[in-house]
Amino acid sequence: MLNNVLNLLLARTERPKWITDSFPVLQGIIIGLISLISIVMVVAILVSPPDSGTGTNAITGASESYYTKNRNKSNLGRIRNLIIICAVTIAVLTIIFFILFGIFNMSGATSAE
Repeated sequence: MLNNVLNLLLARTERPKWITDSFPVLQGIIIGLISLISIVMVVAILVSPPDSGTGTNAITGASESYYTKNRNKSNLGRIRNLIIICAVTIAVLTIIFFILFGIFNMSGATSAE
């Protein structure tokens, strides 16, 4: 059944004109969004201060401070959450871009008639 669905989606048939016109525009918009979010992510990484050695607590057995337990409520936590959200958004947009690219190229829309 999955093969039938894939064959219907990827079959080389005539696509409506709006699809052949809109897919390149959508791809350009997605590339622009990925670029913009990448710049935001790089700036957020450059602005965030380095970790203050909390990784050694697992080895030494020292207990966590109030600050490390409530890190997500501080500005540092917000910056780290922004970095994670940007990374996930870039991953999702990249997958969407390549799905659109595959459907557009498999549809025969780029072939010369």
